[in-house]
Amino acid sequence: MNLLGLIVEYNPFHNGHLYHLNESKKITGATHTIAVMSGNFMQRGTPALLDKFTRAEMAVKNGVDLVVELPTLYACQSAEIFAHGGITLLNSLNCVNSVCFGSEIGDVEILYLISKILIEEPLKFKDALKNYLNEGFPFPKARSSALFDYINENKLYNTSEENLTEILNSPNNILGIEYIKSILKLNSSIKPYTINRINAGYNSLNIDNSICSASAIRNALKNNRDLNAINYTIPKPTYDMINNILENGFNPVFGDDFYQILYSIIIRDKDNLTDYFEVNEGIENKIYNSLFKCTNFEELQNEVKSKRYTMTKISRTLNNIMLGIKKEDILKTKDLNSIPYLRVLAFNDKGCEILKQIKNNSDIEVITKFSKIKHIDRDNFKTLINYDIKATNMYNLIYYKNNISMLKGPMDYMTSPKYIK
Repeated sequence: MNLLGLIVEYNPFHNGHLYHLNESKKITGATHTIAVMSGNFMQRGTPALLDKFTRAEMAVKNGVDLVVELPTLYACQSAEIFAHGGITLLNSLNCVNSVCFGSEIGDVEILYLISKILIEEPLKFKDALKNYLNEGFPFPKARSSALFDYINENKLYNTSEENLTEILNSPNNILGIEYIKSILKLNSSIKPYTINRINAGYNSLNIDNSICSASAIRNALKNNRDLNAINYTIPKPTYDMINNILENGFNPVFGDDFYQILYSIIIRDKDNLTDYFEVNEGIENKIYNSLFKCTNFEELQNEVKSKRYTMTKISRTLNNIMLGIKKEDILKTKDLNSIPYLRVLAFNDKGCEILKQIKNNSDIEVITKFSKIKHIDRDNFKTLINYDIKATNMYNLIYYKNNISMLKGPMDYMTSPKYIK
């Protein structure tokens, strides 16, 4: 078995994801694929368009063999924490051969070189970084200049400082560097690969091609529930599943849907907001004072935004408050060198073969039924999985609002992985 790992959100699964899946299998020679997918809340601190079980089923119907959940504490944090969670979970399985991710540069050599320098911190690089910081350079610019000096002086790669800066400022390159850094930190045998992102940019809202960003698809669904606007940007299994969901009274979920819940929590926890992860530097006061001027999530983000706080930082911070993600729990789990469980969401016949391989090679607890969990009393296990349960319960308050009679309790305990023949 040649097992390819993918770290994904599939929010939702579109033609670009299908291209990435097929190209990744081609360049790695993979026979089987496992996707570590964010659950009900995303890396940028926003809710998923559709629930995790639906998105996992969608992925398997589009060609992924096994979809498992990236624990919530990793899934909705910075690139460094997100990447570490995904790579550590794949590494914990002891049978993943490779990981392939999309990047703007499409060149794993330069991403690997940058990652290695940042992990090893050679003395000449550290000295250059310190000098640039002493000269008053902002940290990102100082780091970029120090990296260029070190790479150029040692003739490690032929690039310009401008090109290197662009590499370091591109979102998928940043994530790719963090994946490789985690592989190096863990001394993992997983081999990294990358492919070029094609056509639409990461945050582009334009739908003018069969491959566009997930942001554009979500924006189109937010403004118009007519699937004809996006039908040529998504594979048929995705179209059919979204259409079926809409016909059954379930609606796509957006940040604004949680605004009243978030508003109540901020009011209630005014004096304890700094307990939550990323609530620092006085942002808690800005959030609380801005709340009374706003009527929705987007207005609150814009009111809090400043040179110090980016929109993504604000979104993640607000999400941490809403989900009750505490600093102490992130600090306890963000650098784990193994993940204690594997939550299965959907699989096919090849996925069954992967699960057998995992059980033969790893002592990780494979969860298919919550009622059969053996080690939930262990500290890190309990911390991680309790946030998964909480996130699902919070999400379902909105997702099931038109079908409340179907919500019989915590759905993590009531939903089995979906087997796709």
